[in-house]
Amino acid sequence: MPIEPGIYPTIEPDTALGRALVEFFDVLEPVYAGGERGTFQVIVFGGCAVHIHTRTRGSADVDAEVASHGYAEKSEIVALLGEDAYVFTDEEGVTQMLELDGSFNTTLAPLHEDYEDRVIRLVTESRVPNVEVYVASAIDVAISKLDRFGDRDQQDIQVLLQLPHVDIGEFERLAREAIGYYVGDEARILGNLNVVIDDYHRGEA
Repeated sequence: MPIEPGIYPTIEPDTALGRALVEFFDVLEPVYAGGERGTFQVIVFGGCAVHIHTRTRGSADVDAEVASHGYAEKSEIVALLGEDAYVFTDEEGVTQMLELDGSFNTTLAPLHEDYEDRVIRLVTESRVPNVEVYVASAIDVAISKLDRFGDRDQQDIQVLLQLPHVDIGEFERLAREAIGYYVGDEARILGNLNVVIDDYHRGEA
């Protein structure tokens, strides 16, 4: 279902990685700049989304749900995005690069069915206005990390839950709903959620 840009909150990235994340998708200019092939929309998850929300660590891999609303084939889009890494310079003058993670799939992790209702539009001076870049909400990014649940994922979840606008009760409610229709090991993910909640409250004590 296409996202309606005007009804979602926006954020203008103020870090080198945040700006690079939007510019990364400008490679689609040949497909979308003319407007006759519709609109491209992408929702970013993973470490890049964590960075946008918290300004902490970044990620070289772009975990993203790609959607084309028009006449361009998804395979064509993915091929363009996967051709070259996007090179940029961070605040410390270090050369970094972004690459699309072709293996990312939102069906492989727990994710609430209404996550599109909570996305945030990333806005910069893009030369391709009909290429729209969104980031999943902090809560939905945290929920998506309950599956792999490595040390870095657990750290990311706790940092996201500490954001002032994130309500721990809403996170737990949405996470339990998402786990209820998750196709994987429900007991394991519930156990991971309980660890997250315990760690959160331990940190608050």
